[in-house]
Amino acid sequence: MDRQAIENLIIELLAEEEGITPDALRDRLAAEGEDLPIDSLLAVEVVVRVEQRCGVQLPTTPETAECLRSVRDFAAIVHHLVQEAEQGRRVGEGA
Repeated sequence: MDRQAIENLIIELLAEEEGITPDALRDRLAAEGEDLPIDSLLAVEVVVRVEQRCGVQLPTTPETAECLRSVRDFAAIVHHLVQEAEQGRRVGEGA
């Protein structure tokens, strides 16, 4: 899963939770800045769903919390974890 696909997934999940379309959320983010327009409970729900869909687990660190402030940063950390997991699987397979 590439970074853009992860960004799209995050936006889709956030939009679903807020009851708006992904395009409406993109417009809102463009108008109001990159900060995620969500409260901490919604953030936890979206994080769990992204972890499940991407097969990764975000570490509970201050750096991760900081990354959850924007869609791009959130997608970047998930993408990094996905890449690490894929590399680990390849190494385990002897590739």
